[in-house]
Amino acid sequence: MMRIYFALVALVFMVLSLGGCATTRHYKDALPHNLKVTSKIESVTAALDIYSVGQQCKITYLGTVDIDQDLLEIGIATGKASYLVVSFTNSSFWSSSSGFTHYDFSLLPRKAYRYLIDVSYIDNIYNVIVYEINQLSGEKREMEGKELQNCGS
Repeated sequence: MMRIYFALVALVFMVLSLGGCATTRHYKDALPHNLKVTSKIESVTAALDIYSVGQQCKITYLGTVDIDQDLLEIGIATGKASYLVVSFTNSSFWSSSSGFTHYDFSLLPRKAYRYLIDVSYIDNIYNVIVYEINQLSGEKREMEGKELQNCGS
């Protein structure tokens, strides 16, 4: 009985200490808010990784925002290319199963426009839709995902 107890304590300690080894950092949201993230998520965790895109499509990791609320507002640089990755993680401690999927896209945020990302995971279906909204006219258009390897075109 004591062996099981110590094994359980060791397992819990290992899981907690591994959590501290994460390589993500929180995104420093210092720019005017021009990006909304709305979410409807069941039984998974989701996050938004934000990268800047430099010359020759070189990406620089800026940080991560946990999608843990129904509505988030953040600021991303206008006039500079960004690479955004929405990731979904599904894990179950008791069944030892886990899963990971992501949706990534690059965009060039423009002044006088706002961006909306609708994120959902309902009934085992992942969905991410990105919109560009003209602040002057209110016109909203769905954006196609532009892959990073095509960012120079």
